[in-house]
Amino acid sequence: MRFHVGGIGIVVAALAVACGDQQDRTAQSEAPLAPVFAARGGSTFSTKCTFTTASQLAGSYFTNNDTSRVVRSLIGDMKSAGAGTQTTRDLGFDVLVHVSKNVAANTDEVTGSAFVNEIIKCMFSTAAEWPASYSAAVPGPEDFTVALDATENGAFAVRGKALDDSGPVSARLDNYSAVAPPPGKSWPDILDTNPPPMRVLLYGRPSAAQPLVDPNTFYNWRDVPRNTVFVPSVIVALCVDPDHNDFGDKKAMVRGQDQGNAAFLPFQDATFLVPGSNCTEHLAGTLSPLGQLAAGLFRIGADLFVPAPLHAGVLLNPGGLAGSTGGIHTDYGPDQVDSVFLSFTQQPHDARVCTADAGAGCSGNQTISPVTVLATWKGFPVGGVRVTVLPIDNNGTPAEMRGDSTLVTGENGTVTYTNLGLTKTGGYRLVTNAELVEQRSDSIVIPHVISVRFNIRP
Repeated sequence: MRFHVGGIGIVVAALAVACGDQQDRTAQSEAPLAPVFAARGGSTFSTKCTFTTASQLAGSYFTNNDTSRVVRSLIGDMKSAGAGTQTTRDLGFDVLVHVSKNVAANTDEVTGSAFVNEIIKCMFSTAAEWPASYSAAVPGPEDFTVALDATENGAFAVRGKALDDSGPVSARLDNYSAVAPPPGKSWPDILDTNPPPMRVLLYGRPSAAQPLVDPNTFYNWRDVPRNTVFVPSVIVALCVDPDHNDFGDKKAMVRGQDQGNAAFLPFQDATFLVPGSNCTEHLAGTLSPLGQLAAGLFRIGADLFVPAPLHAGVLLNPGGLAGSTGGIHTDYGPDQVDSVFLSFTQQPHDARVCTADAGAGCSGNQTISPVTVLATWKGFPVGGVRVTVLPIDNNGTPAEMRGDSTLVTGENGTVTYTNLGLTKTGGYRLVTNAELVEQRSDSIVIPHVISVRFNIRP
């Protein structure tokens, strides 16, 4: 682990004021509203499974008699297995595969949406699995009409089973946004921590206009079951050149927004989505709402406070702008990140001298942990930030420490150190050094911050 400590002893006092106070001011931001996606609810909506209704809707939606018979037979098998069982879930996904293949052949997306809702109600039985509209304050069916309309820029696909399609799931008309496993992984790979049958329905549409969401450049992705977890994280990509764009060029990152919360996703390569080649880039003309802040607003003192990169290598991204996420259920779009500000949300505490061997961690009364650091921009968490903490004494001189001192923030923008300890007595503070894991650090300022003082006793 390399740490750039030039000038740390000189600027420690300045850091406490210039960095700490500045972070507090940038935390002020307008909370986004919940994404608008579900159909209007009604007091008569019921989440009760009705196989008879599902079969009737299948007869109306599938105009090909052979397909209709196959689907209604699958529904009969679902009924025999019982609502909510593993077998019924698997058969339900098979039905939804037929729906995905029927989009181009049927213009009755309203009936299709009603049919999909009935199938979901028979597949799943808990609020965590249902679309959010089912258990909203005014419950209602999910609106799948755009997802099932061949003339709209929706998306609707099933992934996870060996016989399911294995490629990315993309916006239908222009591939502007797409979802795919990380390089070297398949859909079954990233779904295998979920309950059987380990399959997922991914559906989407262009985002609705709302505060901090531009409907021209954001895309809304959802999944069923809604509590699906992707391990490792799935990639959400946009047809936006990651280096040259309307969102600050290399300052651009993917922002995910979900019902009052928002976060910048850890940066990822999206080799499967190449602007101008296999997808259409949407030009915003102006910076997105967060990016409209003065470009140099948080660069005051940057030459003094920005740390040098921890590594010199720069990765080439041949595809679109993308981020990684463990769950799909919100709006995703490009935005500018001018700076990333760090704060200690859990400070180090006093401890005894750590006697652990080099390369090992400390525990018990020999550790100053847990220590938690949060990375944010305008109050929103920033993922993919590699944060290193280093102890310094009262003179600003680095000291020896045991434990894992370098961690990378996830979607919640947080890293928690659990086994840090020092090998000599005295009074110390922790100082941070950070960079974004991929490509962004040369353009995005990440000032150092320091912790409160703590003591190491014999």
